[in-house]
Amino acid sequence: MTSLITRVYALAVLVGLPLLAAREDSLARGLDELDRRAIYLSAALSSAFIAALTLGLAAWQDVGAGAVGWAVGPAGRAAAWAAGTTAAGLASVAAAAGLASLRGRAESPLLLALMPRSAAERRSFVLLCLAAAVCEEYVFRGFLLSVLAAWMGGPWTAAAVVAVSFGTAHGYQRLAGIVRATLLGAILAVPVVATGSLFPAIVAHFWINVVLGLGGWRRLPGAGASGA
Repeated sequence: MTSLITRVYALAVLVGLPLLAAREDSLARGLDELDRRAIYLSAALSSAFIAALTLGLAAWQDVGAGAVGWAVGPAGRAAAWAAGTTAAGLASVAAAAGLASLRGRAESPLLLALMPRSAAERRSFVLLCLAAAVCEEYVFRGFLLSVLAAWMGGPWTAAAVVAVSFGTAHGYQRLAGIVRATLLGAILAVPVVATGSLFPAIVAHFWINVVLGLGGWRRLPGAGASGA
């Protein structure tokens, strides 16, 4: 049974992160003058701050590490789930991109502009991917999923709600990004519910972002017209 404080905090995060993400669309103005590496650092620190705040609340309210998926389990099984989830996530991204192309919908100019170009930017981007994978998976598929599952009486409804929150938290990527992130959020929840471990989701989240950031984004609709 989760405490009232835990539930209130979970709802605040569930709704608050999408609202905060909506403000990030302001980056679209004058993005060419901004330092991508500074943006990556800012995003990594923001993710770490929210994760640390959540970790502190969890410790205060006795939400145990096991309850939020801080366990690996048998190595072979964990690796298989991580590989399968990564493949499913990348396939969903490719399918979403193909559908968007057929419908004549270009990718968010902001997302394309944020993708790394130089070797230094790529190194910084990989570090951001690591921070985002660990911190976002803990907050969304760890803490929020655990709290909502206990509240709602089952993990799958909770996973759907968390996936929608995760998707709308990418609202600065416009509709295509929201749909893609919501679908990815649902896929990443599967190994967490099935194994009770965040490890496969963290690994998959990391590699999906890395593949997209280090070249995969060039296949997104409208990438050729972005001047990249």
